[in-house]
Amino acid sequence: MTPFTKIDGSDPSALAKMEGSWTVINTGGNKVEGMTPPAVIVFDTRASSVSGFDGCNDFRGSYVFEQGRLKAKVQSTRRACTTDQARTVSARINDLLAQGAEVVDTAFMNANVLMLKNADGDVRMGPTDVLKKQ
Repeated sequence: MTPFTKIDGSDPSALAKMEGSWTVINTGGNKVEGMTPPAVIVFDTRASSVSGFDGCNDFRGSYVFEQGRLKAKVQSTRRACTTDQARTVSARINDLLAQGAEVVDTAFMNANVLMLKNADGDVRMGPTDVLKKQ
């Protein structure tokens, strides 16, 4: 069994791995730490909806898979970012959702990581409920 599952919208069991709340832990190879509140993306796979907080603004909308890539149309609040890290994470999340991203689920050492990536960069996320306990 491979530790990587590419989620392209065609396999319901793979799609189920996206379900729930994911907290951003890394972007562009840089660890994301100390963001309060943290950036979180929530997927509701039954409703094909996405919502969350990108580090600066709350957002919500819907997503589809086109040619195996997740694309989302979201509306968000218009608050200014308070830190450079928040600005970077916000820009990356918004780019990935708008431009389209490959979705990859990785499981290793009893941990799950969900990654959204495209040619411009990536975000890696861990399950919010697990990260809150640490």
